Amino acid sequence: MALYIHVPFCTMMCPFCIFFSVPYSRDKARPYFKALTGELEGVLSRLEGASFREVYVGGGTPTLATEEVCEALDIVRSMGHRFEASVEASPYDIDDHKVSQLVSAGVTRISLGVQSFRPDVLPRIGRPRISEEGLRAAIEACSRVRTVNVDVLLGLPGQGRRDLELELEAFYESKANQLTLYPLMPSIREGATLPPVSERRERELYYFAVDKAKTMGLSQDTVWGFSKGPSGLGDEYIVDFDLFIGVGAGAMSHVEGLFYANTFNLRKYEDAAAKGRSPVALARRLSPGEEQRLYALYKLYGLRLPKRDFRRRFGKPVYLAMPREVMAGLALGLLRDRGEELVVTRRGLYAISYLMKAFYIKISQIRAMAIRKGI
Repeated sequence: MALYIHVPFCTMMCPFCIFFSVPYSRDKARPYFKALTGELEGVLSRLEGASFREVYVGGGTPTLATEEVCEALDIVRSMGHRFEASVEASPYDIDDHKVSQLVSAGVTRISLGVQSFRPDVLPRIGRPRISEEGLRAAIEACSRVRTVNVDVLLGLPGQGRRDLELELEAFYESKANQLTLYPLMPSIREGATLPPVSERRERELYYFAVDKAKTMGLSQDTVWGFSKGPSGLGDEYIVDFDLFIGVGAGAMSHVEGLFYANTFNLRKYEDAAAKGRSPVALARRLSPGEEQRLYALYKLYGLRLPKRDFRRRFGKPVYLAMPREVMAGLALGLLRDRGEELVVTRRGLYAISYLMKAFYIKISQIRAMAIRKGI
């Protein structure tokens, strides 16, 4: 399985963010990490026979508390787990010292929330301006790890083909070796959302970016992910691990037949830890069909669905488990059967992007509901 650790603290409440975050302060962080350590140790003890091969630390901005993040990774490793680790960071706060700490903790991937390489775009999306030199320095500081990912938004208001071309060229010229080009989605914060482009416009921009990336010699590793070559961990652990455990306030987990989330309320989360109670606040049983469709979506986001893996996971061939979905995908030219696997065609790329975006929006709506109701 994969392990996800959520660090909700951030210095910016961006109008495009779909994740649970709260304003950072040391006073809030101290009791939070005490609670997170307790939950993490409890999870690792209960799942003594499990093996976590990938650990992702997301937020928020985890590198606001780099020392605590490294301590959490050390706890996982001390329990015998051998894993690669990815940590999200901000170009506004990362520096050589923090990178040194992450390297010492065994981090192999740093994902920078760049959003745009262009200083003139940043204020329009609610981000402070950062110079090209400052951004370049942040990326170079991270280049000591094997994989440096940069997140860039697609479908911003007013974004055109030339704008996307400039973003791709800036990535190519940087020392980052992985790009996640993800579509703009409604913010988790009501009233703070950037206006979306039309589906037709988003599709046009997406295929322009795919084609431009190909002419630049970039590899497409996932529906939203591109790289300059072999780069290790990808942008989504769900491609390799459809089952995962999440720790931290607002963290979500998917175990066999069950999808659940921890409380999004820091006080309730810390209180549960102090009393030795589970912080889980929401849960939903998944039917076998829902499990199979989720698995297929995760795999197809990674551009291929190995038939043998599907059968091993569910005990039946994908053609028998999901006949309508598979046949429709083949008939519409979205999928191609290559014998051992189903692969996403060029035509199918945007269809999978659309489905993954819809999935993330639904998860974001659950987060917003929980936050609104104090769950």
